[in-house]
Amino acid sequence: MNDIQLSEQFIFYQQLRYFYENNRGKIRSRYNDLTRKFLSYNDKRENPNAFLRLPQFEALEIYVFIKEFMENAQVYEIFDDWRHKRNKFSGESYYSINKYGQEDLFDNDIEKLTDALFKQMKQYRESYPNYIYALTMGLGKTILMATCIFYEFLLANKYPKNERFCHNALVFAPDKTVLQSLKEIITFDKTKVVPPEYARVLDSNIRFHFLEDSGATLQTIDNSDFNIIISNTQKIIVKKKEKKIKLLMFYLNKVLYYLQYMEMMKH
Repeated sequence: MNDIQLSEQFIFYQQLRYFYENNRGKIRSRYNDLTRKFLSYNDKRENPNAFLRLPQFEALEIYVFIKEFMENAQVYEIFDDWRHKRNKFSGESYYSINKYGQEDLFDNDIEKLTDALFKQMKQYRESYPNYIYALTMGLGKTILMATCIFYEFLLANKYPKNERFCHNALVFAPDKTVLQSLKEIITFDKTKVVPPEYARVLDSNIRFHFLEDSGATLQTIDNSDFNIIISNTQKIIVKKKEKKIKLLMFYLNKVLYYLQYMEMMKH
């Protein structure tokens, strides 16, 4: 049963990508001007000098798609709409892909297994959605992570009250060797993935905090935004504030970046 659930889950991810590809023009037309410019700058179809490799850009596209078009929904919510062909996935929707052959996977027998998968996905939900991306070794996960952070901060700066976008990022590495490689985020030329006029906005606002030792003290200004904290320990104590924030967290290992969002104490 677990193998069947896993198969159904991957079919869902494939179909989600298929849905996006068949509606790319419609979907991107719905984005705000800043997001469209950001994607166009990194899309080799529009900018032959774009820096990102195709797998990196495809991951960025889906990141933005879930963040903006799917309104940062929990994955189990997107899955539930898809399996029941509701909302954006309905046959009557402007974005319907039934005419392109969307698979109808769920007969009565498989529906029970699909429901079990839905419950499992829902069980692991967070108060703020988690998205996991995997790239093969050497394809540039560090640069992809930095690009996602830059995107988040630009949108948070433009739309400070929009709760979809994060104002601070915490990057975890499993050991000091990987931690050192993350210094690339600090030295990386932002204009490779960010239009120059927007890169200047980031340079003026981003503050980097590199914590190499577990006893290091984090020096941030209370209530500040656009801090990128890089650490090799998860034992970080966040002081309680009057309000709550959503802090973007990146977990790094040798194969995957876990792009994880958590509800934490607000500034």
